[in-house]
Amino acid sequence: MAFTGSIKGWTITEMLQLVRSSRKTGAMLVQISTAYGDTQKVIYFRNGMVVAIDTGSEDLGAILLQENFITREDLDQTIRLQKSEYKGKRVEQILMATKKVDAQRLVKAIRIQIEQVIGGLLQEKNAKVSFEPDAQLKVQALSNGVDIQGILLTAAVKVDEMSLIRDKISSNQLVPKRTARGEENLKEISLKLDEWKVFLGVDGKTDLKTMAMKLKFDEIQVMKAVAFFVEEKWVELPKAGAVETRKKILAVDDSKVILKTIQMALAETGYSLITAETGEAAIKLAQEQNPDLILLDVMLPDTTGLRVCKTLRTDFAALKTTPIIMLSAKDAEIDRNLGLHAGANDYVTKPFKDGELVAKVNEYLNKN
Repeated sequence: MAFTGSIKGWTITEMLQLVRSSRKTGAMLVQISTAYGDTQKVIYFRNGMVVAIDTGSEDLGAILLQENFITREDLDQTIRLQKSEYKGKRVEQILMATKKVDAQRLVKAIRIQIEQVIGGLLQEKNAKVSFEPDAQLKVQALSNGVDIQGILLTAAVKVDEMSLIRDKISSNQLVPKRTARGEENLKEISLKLDEWKVFLGVDGKTDLKTMAMKLKFDEIQVMKAVAFFVEEKWVELPKAGAVETRKKILAVDDSKVILKTIQMALAETGYSLITAETGEAAIKLAQEQNPDLILLDVMLPDTTGLRVCKTLRTDFAALKTTPIIMLSAKDAEIDRNLGLHAGANDYVTKPFKDGELVAKVNEYLNKN
């Protein structure tokens, strides 16, 4: 029997628990409305257990990379194969086919993905949910599913913790720096190992989100530690209303793998990174945030990067001279010329080396 509901009538928690308690097999569809358009996430159940999640993007590839289950070389080779032998295949499918990742690591990545996505969904307020019984799996799945009860409990604790942290830290984009007192007491401060790593990670140029990524910590874990350091006056955060002095980069790509590689490549630069996965979101963010540079994928799910580039150049005066670097898996001369004709300043072929991308970014930001 199919059943539907919306967040107004059913909370996502209630729907998840209903599917679990009814031991349903099929797919729960979660439609999320944002200012930048609608997205859909699909949670696959088997007998009430979660076996897979499809977000419409390559989350698993990004998780495999972040957890060091694959190398950048593995990823670069996979992206090349996507262009030639494995057209239409997902990153994790190619990695399995080429034996770059084994089943055990893929299972770990799927479990991480399930925890992350469901934890995030519990905080969604603008969503509608429905259930399709016996829906066909379209992504890699677990043979033994995950009971969501533990995830729900953990997520509830995180939501409570985050509400307390938000009173002290308004955003994960803030850049903490050590105070004179913190520097003076550096050798005398007694902390747990994880807290000590966070304290040493405070360098005055890295925001909390990037710090969590570099340390491979949960963002809440980092924000809790920094909130404690602020109380002890070892660390200070920008005052409310302070002008952001870091240069801002907007990265636009529908692949979470590519966005993750961009984030990792720019992690040591001190630039502020914002991301979008669609052309519509890119145009709105560019208008709102007025970035100093834009990294723009050519192929997007709702339009092309070429059209986005033309729109930014012709419709928004503030963005007429903003450096735009096109990113594309196509490397023919005609593709480069099309990008430049659309108004881009430069063109980088995927896969790219971290140093190559950082050099390009530095070249244009230093010009400006």
